[in-house]
Amino acid sequence: MKYILWTFYDILYATGLFISLPFYGRRFFGRDGKFHDFLERFAIYDDKTIFPQQKRSIWIHAVSIGELLASFSLIEELSVRFKDRRLILSCVSRSARTIAEEKLSENTIKIFLPFDFSVVVDAAVRKWKPGIFVSIEAEIWPNLFRTLKDHDTPIVILNGRISEKSFRAYSSFRIFLKKTIGSVDCFIMRGQKDAENIIKLGADEKRVFVAGSMKFDYAYRLSEGYIPEKKERTVVFGSIHRGEEEQIAEITGDILEKYDDVNVVVVPRALDRTNIYQILRQKNIRFERYSQNSGRSRVLVVDRYGVLTDFYSKCEFAFVGGSLVPAGGQNPIEPLAFRKPVIYGKFHEDFEEEWAKILEAGAGFEVRSFEELSEKVKFLLDNPQISRSMGEAGYRVILDNKGRISKIIRILEGYFNEPDKMHHCQ
Repeated sequence: MKYILWTFYDILYATGLFISLPFYGRRFFGRDGKFHDFLERFAIYDDKTIFPQQKRSIWIHAVSIGELLASFSLIEELSVRFKDRRLILSCVSRSARTIAEEKLSENTIKIFLPFDFSVVVDAAVRKWKPGIFVSIEAEIWPNLFRTLKDHDTPIVILNGRISEKSFRAYSSFRIFLKKTIGSVDCFIMRGQKDAENIIKLGADEKRVFVAGSMKFDYAYRLSEGYIPEKKERTVVFGSIHRGEEEQIAEITGDILEKYDDVNVVVVPRALDRTNIYQILRQKNIRFERYSQNSGRSRVLVVDRYGVLTDFYSKCEFAFVGGSLVPAGGQNPIEPLAFRKPVIYGKFHEDFEEEWAKILEAGAGFEVRSFEELSEKVKFLLDNPQISRSMGEAGYRVILDNKGRISKIIRILEGYFNEPDKMHHCQ
């Protein structure tokens, strides 16, 4: 019976994959037009990727850029503590894979997560021989998890997040997900609400642990060695979603008109789906792309992934997008690493607890409309001393909440030191 169920899942998964090809098919292939990306997703690797190994490897999965960046501190710590084990990092998005290749050591093998077909994930697990599988946030892959357990590989969900929206979606498939969720050895969740949601979905509460957000550790890592530079005044609109672009362009025009000494940096969330270039042209706002920047324009549109934090470090303050459209909000913590206050919209369910800490510390403003955003932008530009004071308060939030990685490492070490023993996230 179980083989029938897994065959049905394979067929269902294949159908969904086929339907998605017109929308996401281009992302499965390399930017150079070759097929190596696509082949890796079927667990077909080139000779340079496969390596001999004595001990079972550590497989870390980070679906996209945000999760990848949050995992850097963990990867660095694991590479020091477990030098005799090879680190495997898998991503889903090409942009995350590119950043991983640029910023992580060659000792970390970078691959695409294999498609969740039974035969494919079995081939990947046999090739990589993971001693542990660590998934950043809370992606659930039924075939992969089942295969890992067949090979006696512990599964850990790290920095787990189950928003109310995700909880409602998963609840519709609770019966089907129960066995998959039950195969996870440890859920290290970001907050209490996340922990409660995963338990409601079927996780054993003895395997659920609340450690807080790893993204505070990443922000602290960014802050180390940071030296403030006195440069031109700059406002950053970071991780802007398509539904925010029109109004952000309006606000940009207002800034240019009112402040002769202020520059604007706009960073779209999805570079392949942004309309910001057309919108700025329609409004007769002169701009330059980051890739072609000559320094002659006061408006810069960033057309490259992985450099947003560089602009957070140079701005006076930042608006973090995905928060004035119902997208859950993008990461509001990173600007605090450079003592920069944050303006955030009302849609922040993906960062509810983190944003509450920032608000409580007086390190940011929450706005409910683009009109209010415009007002707060002008307020902070007119009151630089208040902006600096809010930024200092934000940095204290990071200092008060860092240290999650140490807790996480202690839990993971148990699975290496006593691999045959059941661990309960203690």
